[in-house]
Amino acid sequence: MYSYLGNNSLARLYSRVELISLLVCLIFVLFPADSKAANPSSVLATTNVSPTPSSTGITGSAGYDRYQEVSLLLKKRKWAEASIVLQKVLKDNPDLTEAAVDLARALVYSGRREEALSMLLQAANREKGKRRLVLIRRTKILSRLFLTNTTFQTHQEGLNFLFVHKYRQARERFQKALEEEPDNVEILVRIGQSLVMDGDFDSAAERLKLARKLNPFEPQIRLWLGRALHQRGELSKSIDELHLAATQMLGSEVAPVWYAEALASSGQRAAALAALEEDVRAYPFHLLSLVTLARLRQMGVVLDKAGMWVVRRDLQVALSRFEKYVSPDYKVFEGELELNIRSPEKVKLEIDILLQRIESKIKTEGKEEHS
Repeated sequence: MYSYLGNNSLARLYSRVELISLLVCLIFVLFPADSKAANPSSVLATTNVSPTPSSTGITGSAGYDRYQEVSLLLKKRKWAEASIVLQKVLKDNPDLTEAAVDLARALVYSGRREEALSMLLQAANREKGKRRLVLIRRTKILSRLFLTNTTFQTHQEGLNFLFVHKYRQARERFQKALEEEPDNVEILVRIGQSLVMDGDFDSAAERLKLARKLNPFEPQIRLWLGRALHQRGELSKSIDELHLAATQMLGSEVAPVWYAEALASSGQRAAALAALEEDVRAYPFHLLSLVTLARLRQMGVVLDKAGMWVVRRDLQVALSRFEKYVSPDYKVFEGELELNIRSPEKVKLEIDILLQRIESKIKTEGKEEHS
């Protein structure tokens, strides 16, 4: 598959990704302890009303007193002390989601992010429904939290290089940021992405596996790890990762294509075609899927006349939808950790090449029939 890196949507990519990253990360850096936005699900967020036994879900006066103590410690940003008290609260109230969330936050600001994420993962695996979703959301946020403005700025400099395809320079900036925050999942993912795009799949897999360990709930990690594993020849593991990514990243244009390519590489051509056909039915303007579908239909087989006409139809459909595909109104969003690898110019080039090739085959077949 081509590296569908495009310049047309670069401006939109900058504004969208950087704004999301800024809103998600800086709100914790600037307002870590006393902002409602920093922790909207927690009853320990600053309010004008003190927590009550009914609002916290804690039973017993001793536990309630500890909870009030935690509230004061968090307001004063005494993270280490708050962690100790919260661990006691959770020992007596192991199902208290709010306390688990605040303990994770206190641990992160105490320099113990990996411990915090491990604790949230264990809690999420015990919970169901809304409580589980709260824990997963908090895991995603805390795993990407930048602890200092300096690290955040260095990371932003890396993004600037990454988005213009200067992968070595991007990694230099990301690596510098990682030295300050070695367990920051966003930095690990960005390094992994740059390594995949630069063809260093071994190093990419190493970084992305660490990111997955810290936050197994982020489908973008699965997507890029799956791609790295595919290129390393670890097809079974690649398919597992990419299947999860494609399932969780509904609407992604890249995930079903990479998943289908891994299936095809492992000899599962029929499953690959089925995955792409399903994606095109759900998202008719996913031209990457249409083009890949046309390419894979011809892979390793001699098409009969009917098969060649099916390929020609796929490519003509892709061509008819191209104007909409390049329209500024066509929205593409691959997630908060996206790296836009969509290039309409390269898509159009492959359509033209494949269409010319299949029409030549159809013409040759027609001549043979009449000879």
